[in-house]
Amino acid sequence: MTALVARLHRWLGERMATRAARILATLAILISLGLVTWPLLNTAFSLQAQRAGILKSLEKCSAKDRDPAAMQLMQRGTVTVGDREYGGARVVGRAVDLFDDAGVMPADVKQELSWRLLGDQVPLWMPYVLVRSPALVIALMLVTGIGALAVVWIGLLLPALEVGGAVAAGAAFCWWMDWPIGTQWLISSALSLLLFAFLWNGARALLGFRSGSIAVASNTALEGVRTLALPGFALPIAMIVPFLALSRERGEALLQAIPGFLDWGHTASYTMAALFVIVFGCASTAFEIRDRQVWSVVTKPISHGGWLLGKWIGTLALGLSLVIGGGLLLAAGTSYLASQKPTDERDARDVRDTVLVGRVGFRPEFEMLPPERLREIIDQTIEGDSVLKADIANGTADDAQTRRSIAVAKQREFLDQQRRIAPGESREYVFHGLGGIVAQKRGISLRFKLHGGGDDEHQKFPAMFQYTTGGGAGMWELREWTPGEAYTLDIDPKFVDEQGDLKIRIFSAGWDEEKKAPVASTITIFVQDDSLEVMANESTFTGNLISAIIVDGCKLAFLAALAVAAGSLLSFPIAVLLTFGVFSMATLTPFLATSIKYYSPDEKSGIIIWAFQVVVLAIARTVEFLLRGFAARSPSDSLAQGRAITWATLFDTVVGIGLGWTGGVLLIGWLGIRRKEIAVYSGQG
Repeated sequence: MTALVARLHRWLGERMATRAARILATLAILISLGLVTWPLLNTAFSLQAQRAGILKSLEKCSAKDRDPAAMQLMQRGTVTVGDREYGGARVVGRAVDLFDDAGVMPADVKQELSWRLLGDQVPLWMPYVLVRSPALVIALMLVTGIGALAVVWIGLLLPALEVGGAVAAGAAFCWWMDWPIGTQWLISSALSLLLFAFLWNGARALLGFRSGSIAVASNTALEGVRTLALPGFALPIAMIVPFLALSRERGEALLQAIPGFLDWGHTASYTMAALFVIVFGCASTAFEIRDRQVWSVVTKPISHGGWLLGKWIGTLALGLSLVIGGGLLLAAGTSYLASQKPTDERDARDVRDTVLVGRVGFRPEFEMLPPERLREIIDQTIEGDSVLKADIANGTADDAQTRRSIAVAKQREFLDQQRRIAPGESREYVFHGLGGIVAQKRGISLRFKLHGGGDDEHQKFPAMFQYTTGGGAGMWELREWTPGEAYTLDIDPKFVDEQGDLKIRIFSAGWDEEKKAPVASTITIFVQDDSLEVMANESTFTGNLISAIIVDGCKLAFLAALAVAAGSLLSFPIAVLLTFGVFSMATLTPFLATSIKYYSPDEKSGIIIWAFQVVVLAIARTVEFLLRGFAARSPSDSLAQGRAITWATLFDTVVGIGLGWTGGVLLIGWLGIRRKEIAVYSGQG
């Protein structure tokens, strides 16, 4: 039976390879694209015309002037264009949030609202992201057509039909079972895997120069594809990332859905790329050296360093295809989620202003106890504790260590006092260095995530924010907050003074409208390290995503160098263990740094145990110092939180990790194998 299937497959392959079959497939593709493109374009242009009418109706929409369109929107949540009415209470939640403090609807809000009002006009079969741009429909169809024709004419017609048939059957079954998300997921996963196939074939094409190290790199890339090592690691990315994009729960705010997708999606794609580089890099070098037969065909001798460099280039090229493919899937998934209906106007604005951007942050500076005052407090503490004073006098307690412990405790108490705001009380926080941001007329906002009590996630509490600097000193805003949740407060640049400082006083209080006076809250506010941050726009989401891919590429370059160097010097299991161990320690250095901060050798445990603890602490500090730069550059957090990956970070990553660490590891690998026999000439040919 197996032989019969094999013969049938071979016969079909021969028939599909003929020119007639390829021409028929080309005609079928062109006809199918035409049948799909026409209704998509027709619907997209129709909705564009309706949107133009909505924007014209909103052109003079002003609550301040009591414009009829504004009044209708405020009262009924609808917009009338001709004899047609759009919207409703279900589409427009709090219409008052659409207008600014002056009662005017900003231009960007009009653009966003127009798309939301058209939401119920979009057919269920049409992806919402295609509605926004007929040009995108044309571009997508062109790319799809070119890709399909490339599959036909490079000899992949039969595999494409086999895989496509299986995917189509699965998608049809999901549709029949009334599970449209499953249908979308299967089709998206298949297209994602096809994207990876184009990328790794593109990497192989770039390494087509058959000479020296590039020839070794080309054969290494071919080895990675033919052994199914690369497809095996690409498949999980192609399945996980689309699933994450499609798994938004009904009613979930986009402000939670998009950051979660970016965080988990980037982590999944980067982790799979790193694991591929580690496993394949070690295997490709270790197995060839073990067998003493370099798996490549070259017409001229090649040096040990050239062979090692070629292995690194080939491994890195395949790893980069995974990272770039993952980045493209992240961009597509983010566009898809951003086109979905937000929970309300504030959700849409927060996504636009805090997630789909690249921002830099400025945190408040907390005061420290002056040295003179700290010494005075330490002396008073020792004098007030007769037992501690006696222990120091008779040598039971070390005077210097005791003073250090008291100093740390008192500084922590002083900081805690600045971070705690009791009910009815207030505390002022200062942000420096905002002068350049204001001069460049870049928007700024306050991101706050307050804590209090047991962090009840279901109860809201009031807080007042008063500005004490700039032209609007004395003005305040009232906000409700839930412990542990992040919020954004837009800040007018006029509150920043001439020195570039912004001072904000936070009250743990609300406002009584009847008494026209503040009323104390029922909870004590705790301000942690990540609780307050003034954010300023630095770059776009696209620029931030490209920067993230560059950072990931530099980290993969280091891991690839470490893998091929370890594989050339050690056996495969030991090389993988070493490389994966370094990767794990480098990734977990923030947790190691926290452990070191609170760890100290116990002098009362005996000289042997104390000495062992000192050695352990020294090793931990060394590892943390050497590898802290790896974990410090984490694009996942930057993408999820809308934080800009700055030019300084890119420069440090490229120079430090991409050139310094990578070059150092390759040099160590070359020194280790330069006298090692890595191939045996058979004497034939």
